[in-house]
Amino acid sequence: MNPFVDDIVTILSEAAQLPAADVAELLAVPPDDTMGDYALPCFTLAKVLRKNPAQIATDIATAAVAAIDTAPRLAGVQAAGPYVNVRLDKAAFIGWVLDAMREQGDTFGSQDQGRGRTVAIDFSSPNLARPFSIAHLRSTAIGHAIYRIHAFLGYRCVGINHYGDYGANFGQLLAAYQLWGDEQQVAANPVPELLALYVRFNDEVEKDPDLREEARSRLKRLADGDEEMVSLWEFFVDAGRKEAERIYDILGVHFDEYKGEGAFADDLDDVIALFDKAGLAEESDGALVVRLHDEDGEEIAPCMLRTSNGTSTYHSRDIAALLYRKSQHQFDKMVYVTDSRQMLHFRQIFQALASAGIDWIDLCEHAPFGMMSFKGQALSTRKGRMVILEDVLDQAIELTRTIIAEKNPDLVDADRVAREIGISAVVYADVSNRRTRDISFSLEEVLNFDGETGPYLQYTHARYCSILRRHGEAVDLQADTTILGEPAEMRVAQSLGSFPGVLARAESDNEPSYVATYLIELATQANKLYNEVPVLIAEDPAVKIARIRLIDAVRRVLRTGMTLLGMSCPEEM
Repeated sequence: MNPFVDDIVTILSEAAQLPAADVAELLAVPPDDTMGDYALPCFTLAKVLRKNPAQIATDIATAAVAAIDTAPRLAGVQAAGPYVNVRLDKAAFIGWVLDAMREQGDTFGSQDQGRGRTVAIDFSSPNLARPFSIAHLRSTAIGHAIYRIHAFLGYRCVGINHYGDYGANFGQLLAAYQLWGDEQQVAANPVPELLALYVRFNDEVEKDPDLREEARSRLKRLADGDEEMVSLWEFFVDAGRKEAERIYDILGVHFDEYKGEGAFADDLDDVIALFDKAGLAEESDGALVVRLHDEDGEEIAPCMLRTSNGTSTYHSRDIAALLYRKSQHQFDKMVYVTDSRQMLHFRQIFQALASAGIDWIDLCEHAPFGMMSFKGQALSTRKGRMVILEDVLDQAIELTRTIIAEKNPDLVDADRVAREIGISAVVYADVSNRRTRDISFSLEEVLNFDGETGPYLQYTHARYCSILRRHGEAVDLQADTTILGEPAEMRVAQSLGSFPGVLARAESDNEPSYVATYLIELATQANKLYNEVPVLIAEDPAVKIARIRLIDAVRRVLRTGMTLLGMSCPEEM
């Protein structure tokens, strides 16, 4: 993938008499240019080799120097305390990176590892009984980025919105509407009115637990095809889906398949038949379940297939949906992007299906994410404590508009740019966090143009677009780059060269934050380059043309990376 790094790994692993994979895992870019271009820290090797780290570094460097003639891409190897520092032929390295980018064009970063393979990704999938809140952003933004990364790497992607349009929440909503709803008010403004009814039901049920039976009975009537319940349910679902699709348009998110839970409610008999045939379905207090056990043989919560009143369950509907997806899409990989509270749920259905002899269940992965709070307050729809996503996006856009008016009042099409920056800032704030982390959302922090934020990336991209506009000529992709080799130029080239590896790890781990972190590192090196070496005013015309080529390469990778994360890439800010 990177012949220069391959040479380093080969030389050092042979010198240390260690597996190449172990050396590759330890190899890093040092924080200081004086320490070389790559460094091998020897602390962890001390346990294996039973020597002082500094002595290990000296021994490895001595052996590597003796063999350096076999690796012409390397310019030197030297021990410095517990580190082995390696210097490369900088001009050759920069040229290799830029030539690779020229050859691959807009596909640079993809090794086409997904060619001929299909991945199905279940993401966003909001509960349509509730408005689209800031809490829904996580699955939407993370799942969309996972989708885009896989597609860029050559996979045929199937984005699935398995929206919640069934189950207990809708039983509660049906009961609340019939008990307290005003038909005209709900028809005129369905989403907020239905939210108010849902919250009221959950308040009232704490005083009167018998209301739960009101909800259960209506859900049973819906399952039995009662015309009144079906008509109301269809109205609720239609209103919720229209609202969700409007938000998706704002975010620039699309799906290849919309299929809610309700589409699989009638498949209960087929699901039961699968487990009956395997001898796994058994009665428990009137319900039908599959018993499950952990790795130590201890029983865990069972997978419930049918409730005691005969209706389908979250488990049975998800199992039916999964069987349908495998039959319909023949996926090689199935990824579920939901919050971490669903970890037990997916463990249950995966284990139940494995027990029933479904041999492809190992193709399925749960990519859980941490919970979101808004300025330290956990969000809860039932208690009415929620923040509407569109309100947050509107605030972000308005705040960005104010910043633009202060910093660049003459900006053309300022409203469009404010919208692109504001929405992208919110998206980046989500996907830049490690997926499994709980996060606290602060609008003031995500719109900081100087921190590790979306606007910082967009500003760097716009700055480099500005340099290219002022250059006023087409970028010469054949420009001689052997004259480059300044430390700032080398660091930028190293960042560019690591892009394919970052994408490969992001795909493997379903972790868009790797890309987000990488882009910040690239932008940081790019801004150092901007401040440390002249480009448009370079005295040597050949150096100017070569640096323009490097500037364009940074712009292209920033644009690719931000696009993969679902961000906009304004060329002026």
